[in-house]
Amino acid sequence: MIEKIQQQLQAHTWEPTLIVAVSGGVDSVVLLHALRQHLPTAKLVVAHVNYHLRAESDADAAFVAKLAQQYQATFEQCQWDEIPATGVEAQARTLRYQFFDTLAVKYQTQTIVVAHHANDQAETVLLKLARGGQLNQLAGMATRRAQIYRPFLGITKQTLISYAQAHELTWRHDHTNDDPNYTARNRLRHVVVPALEHINPQAVAHINDMAAQIQAQTDLITQTAADYVPLLTANWPAVPPRWLLPTLTVFLQQQGIYRVKQAQLDQVIRLLHNAQKPTGTVRLSQQMAIVKSYQQLRLANIIETANPVQVLPSTMLKLNQWQKFTDGALRWTNQSPNETAFSVAFTLKQPTTHLDLRPVRSSDKLALIHGHKKLRRLAIDEKLSPAERQAMLVLSTPENEVIAVKIRQRWRVSEDFAIKQDAMPNWLAWRIEEK
Repeated sequence: MIEKIQQQLQAHTWEPTLIVAVSGGVDSVVLLHALRQHLPTAKLVVAHVNYHLRAESDADAAFVAKLAQQYQATFEQCQWDEIPATGVEAQARTLRYQFFDTLAVKYQTQTIVVAHHANDQAETVLLKLARGGQLNQLAGMATRRAQIYRPFLGITKQTLISYAQAHELTWRHDHTNDDPNYTARNRLRHVVVPALEHINPQAVAHINDMAAQIQAQTDLITQTAADYVPLLTANWPAVPPRWLLPTLTVFLQQQGIYRVKQAQLDQVIRLLHNAQKPTGTVRLSQQMAIVKSYQQLRLANIIETANPVQVLPSTMLKLNQWQKFTDGALRWTNQSPNETAFSVAFTLKQPTTHLDLRPVRSSDKLALIHGHKKLRRLAIDEKLSPAERQAMLVLSTPENEVIAVKIRQRWRVSEDFAIKQDAMPNWLAWRIEEK
């Protein structure tokens, strides 16, 4: 019993300074005691969160403060002054880990030690299984993730209690943990897990073993899927179909997005396989969305999507006069542009007082060598994204004949206005800045 706890601590290389999460319950009391026994000279920072959810909360905090003093540790406390009406458990967890992260920065350490044990792991796995989600979530909590370290994850609750009794430790007891109706986790702890242990006394150990196997398989899948991520964004059809879902998951995790519902992932996969929708969007959260644009896939900020590319209003171009815009200037000219400007050449069928620069219209067509093609069809053939379609511009005559169309910063001239032999050329010239 004691040897197993010591073995867990000996298997890890410890920093000189550690943040130790201590609630005052038996698990964290054993953690603090065992760490001090194993690391007599280490700087231990005891981190306690006073949630003020129970009448005994202040007494718990006083107990932990005294315990820190007993073990020559620094005591740090976080007070939860604004308790929400709903989502208490999730928000308490967020508060707790933000507090731990703050202390890690303050004391310049990369190790935050928490007392989660094998029973906690079994409850977590069962809770994920009951609520649904992704397979990798059934791996439960990781022994080490980022700065969080859980050395007791393979040790049962009863082993910790036996350790505390053998060392005559005292601890605080949270009576809300005894009520099976207080939380879903309590119901698992007092009803479901005992029923499983009645079937097999090793149920908790077996659930933990299964979680470890799932984690090993998940690691293997993740390593392989990571190799497909560049293809997913650049040319997703090149990713083998069975690897699309795991590759999508890894891609999102690489972007720092972990909380995605399985239904959302399935929706993305359906969009990818929908040949009738070459472009489309799946919303992941209030801020982010997955955008399919033909063979490409990308993550987009919805706030940016809500403020699309500004559409240039119709503008009249007079001969040899520069027209300024926010990103540069344009000029229709019959004089050969100098080297400071970019240009595209065309000819006119007849003289005109002006030309129009405007957004694309649904009726617009471009003359090709063999007939005409609607610009809407041309955008599809060019696999333009919605934003790129919105950025298309047309240079037209006053009679709305398309002279040239701008696609991805490149002008394409209509065959009807292409330079013919002995024709007098005109140019559309542009420059980034006015000289």
